[in-house]
Amino acid sequence: MQEKIPQQLALRYAKYVDDKEFDNMDSIMVDDVKMGSPGFATETLAEFKEQLKFLNTFSGTLHMIGNQLGEWNGGTYSGETYCVAAHIYEKEGVPHKMEMGIRYKDSISAVGDTYKYTERYLDVVWQQDLPLTME
Repeated sequence: MQEKIPQQLALRYAKYVDDKEFDNMDSIMVDDVKMGSPGFATETLAEFKEQLKFLNTFSGTLHMIGNQLGEWNGGTYSGETYCVAAHIYEKEGVPHKMEMGIRYKDSISAVGDTYKYTERYLDVVWQQDLPLTME
């Protein structure tokens, strides 16, 4: 069912990021995927996968996918995906969590017998960075 494709791609994207399986992005993005946000932009999948390596500085990440709204026009989808992303790291011996509220602007197209992202832009709506307590 075509309407489930955006959710499935977003869930796979979150899993690949959280598992640091950046090479799996090939299965959900075209080679000339356009990615960007304020502060970075890439024009190819290879450039984007190189950018993802900064996530290796975190001991863990967790991306929770939320609202999705968009529409299909033939084999092309345009829409938006909400996400809350947590990034765990240590600062001066203290565990921290940097958390962001993100709205992705997504474009998805049919590629052969599958669907892939052709563009994905993220807008960070809010961000906070706090010491992490385990109590």
